[in-house]
Amino acid sequence: MMPTLGLIEAFDRHGALLARAPITRWPVTVGRGLDCDLVLDDPFVAPTHLRIDRAVDAPMGVQVQVLQTRNGARLGRKRHGEGDRFDWPEGTQIDLGRTHVALRLADTPIAPEQALPTFPWRTAGTTAGLVVLMVATAAGNSWLEARDTLQYLKALPSVLLMMLLVLGAWSGMWAAVNKVFAGQLQFWRHVRIACAAALAVDAVHVVAHLTAFAFSLESFSQFANVLAMVVLAGALYAHLATVLPRRRVGLALMVVAAVVVGVPSWLGAQWLNNMRLSSALYMSSLFPPSLRVAPAVPVDQFLQETESLRGKLDRRLRDDGQGNDDE
Repeated sequence: MMPTLGLIEAFDRHGALLARAPITRWPVTVGRGLDCDLVLDDPFVAPTHLRIDRAVDAPMGVQVQVLQTRNGARLGRKRHGEGDRFDWPEGTQIDLGRTHVALRLADTPIAPEQALPTFPWRTAGTTAGLVVLMVATAAGNSWLEARDTLQYLKALPSVLLMMLLVLGAWSGMWAAVNKVFAGQLQFWRHVRIACAAALAVDAVHVVAHLTAFAFSLESFSQFANVLAMVVLAGALYAHLATVLPRRRVGLALMVVAAVVVGVPSWLGAQWLNNMRLSSALYMSSLFPPSLRVAPAVPVDQFLQETESLRGKLDRRLRDDGQGNDDE
């Protein structure tokens, strides 16, 4: 019986094993043809796609030759066309069509045995903590909006139920997409991403409005939604990177491009509709007076500044009146 020199395996894009063949001699061929050592069922692979050899004078090196194929082979980020020869580093995969090919040599050291996974207490605790913070935030916002205690107690159950339903539906949708493209649900990971994003958006709004209140910086409150969009873009990238972990760079560029195009478009729409870059009202969120840092504005200066608004309001009324007349 001939000794086994290695093992060559083929995986789909989800990492599921498609084919496996022991290596008892060199060279080894890979393709769709039945005369190949590793037969692949991939329409984007040629009948004889690769020839893999291990030189006698260089027993630690493996060389690959691309045979008659129109699609070639990809090692890392580099594509090799028909007739190319290249070295196959240990521990890497070669992409053929929609298939990933891996090589394991007999003289490669075997990794030590791993312990069986235990219950992820830390991850479960993080998930539970984020959900509890979400519930507390929703309960606090409901309390601030309620007129009295009775109204608050009546509205609280429906608010919490709606929040949990939205969180479950959103995370479940991403988990289904994750199952299709990556073969794993990762439901609780998407729950953590959604909770962290929602809490970050609330924190951004609180910090922006508090900064505007404390230092009289109107722009912070007006453009809090822009900062929230950046946070949501980061959450979208986290969801997509969980679904397609091998496409992180491309996904990051796509999300950045969406932010670069989307934010100016949104600001432009606000300007066309309201003649302002933001529809948010200044000082729409009030905090305890003790948090004010900016000095108080003298009454005369305040009256002068409010008087300057009269002209803007008159022009706005005239423009609205002309628009109504045209209609």
